[in-house]
Amino acid sequence: FKDRQPLVLNYNPFMAFVDDPKLGYNDQVTRATNFLISSLRFMKTLRAEILAPEVYHLNPEKSDTDFFRTFVRLLPSSLSWYGAYLFKAFPLDMSQYTSLFNSTRIPELGKDRLIRAEKAKHMLVMKNGHFYVFNVLDAEGNILPAKDIHACIAHIAKDATPVPQHSLGYLSADDRNVWASVRSALIANGNQESFDLIDSAIFNLVLDEEIIGEDPVKAVKTFLHGNGSTRWFDKSFSLIVSKDGKSAVN
Repeated sequence: FKDRQPLVLNYNPFMAFVDDPKLGYNDQVTRATNFLISSLRFMKTLRAEILAPEVYHLNPEKSDTDFFRTFVRLLPSSLSWYGAYLFKAFPLDMSQYTSLFNSTRIPELGKDRLIRAEKAKHMLVMKNGHFYVFNVLDAEGNILPAKDIHACIAHIAKDATPVPQHSLGYLSADDRNVWASVRSALIANGNQESFDLIDSAIFNLVLDEEIIGEDPVKAVKTFLHGNGSTRWFDKSFSLIVSKDGKSAVN
């Protein structure tokens, strides 16, 4: 990754989600908890190599069937693509999925470096420019009870600590060489452990203070960049949940 332009706007798009059809599930804490647990289940399915492959079906009536899936599964892996082609079905590249979780883009002078820490069991949460971490997996890698995860998120959501005057989140939106130099200086001043916790976290959950309502312009600004204080653009992705439960992935 040698481009030194800021990640925000240039490399960090967003994808917004529709509201939950159950109105009671759209408050910020419940919404964040449900998304987090669903994401962890997806991660465990991916790592167990039992995630259904992404396939583009030209003729779904012919290929998006149990017979097709059984047929392809019985073929040797070296021939499965050709078997799918016979049905006009085209498996999509999923090689980057392994970098979805526990990964961070580290800024360095002249280039960025991608790191992964798959053994880490904690989440990064940002609110009002502050950083929080808590474990979501137990020692055996099992997802902790939903009530425990909900309690941690609720505790963070209630924290009324004001936004710091100089939030560290702004720096991840800067020119990559500038950010690399500042990050190195911060680490040299004794912040290595804090950066390790941020970098190794499963992903970043943002509890945003914005109330978006039905305003599409406000939604785009919030999910694309926000005010920068409560974002960490280096993480592989951030799940953003607004005060009124609107949500997106950046």
